[in-house]
Amino acid sequence: MKALPRFLHGVYRLGVRIFLSLGYDFCTWREEELPPGPKVFVSNHFSSSDAHFVTTLMKDPLHMVIGPGFDVRIIRHYLSWAQQIPANTRENRASVVRKAVEYLSQGDSVYIFPEGRLNTGHELMEFRKGAARIYLDSRCPVIPIGLIAPMRRLRRRKGSLVGHSMTVVSRNYYANIGRPMTFPEEEELARHDRVLAEEIITQKIKDEVARLIADIKENKFWS
Repeated sequence: MKALPRFLHGVYRLGVRIFLSLGYDFCTWREEELPPGPKVFVSNHFSSSDAHFVTTLMKDPLHMVIGPGFDVRIIRHYLSWAQQIPANTRENRASVVRKAVEYLSQGDSVYIFPEGRLNTGHELMEFRKGAARIYLDSRCPVIPIGLIAPMRRLRRRKGSLVGHSMTVVSRNYYANIGRPMTFPEEEELARHDRVLAEEIITQKIKDEVARLIADIKENKFWS
């Protein structure tokens, strides 16, 4: 990552960490230490707060795939300067995989929400195949993350800047970071049936994110 994007991202991360430290019970768990080098971070997406809070989970130079934020002029300029990846139009979405792989090849990491939009908080939506395609083109490990907050902490608020209502989280927020995932069998399968390989990888990632969420609910104190 170039100097200006790295600086902007670092300042933003610091601001989010300070914000969280002032009024949040923000707990994270890791099943093992993150490996060095570029990675593809993948999680569920239940609130507008996710895109901000998850930037504090790792130290990697990070390029996040972002949709609606690029529709707002002021925000769009900042996101572009910070080298985030636009996914707000059909044209932009068509280039997400290529741009992500370029950043990974430079040694940076990528974050993607495969659901594409917010789920209800009760169950996961269908995962799109972008993360699988990025993996097959880069062979960088996928880091699954399960995100959750108590439903009573979710609030709908009108976002005057972005022009639409947002689901935001107050006070409690939890992230469970899983073990790195690689898919050697699907890599071999992709030589003959790329579509099927993408489908299998996508389902495996979704299943792992679901397991990490269930682990918070069943085995960790989060209420």
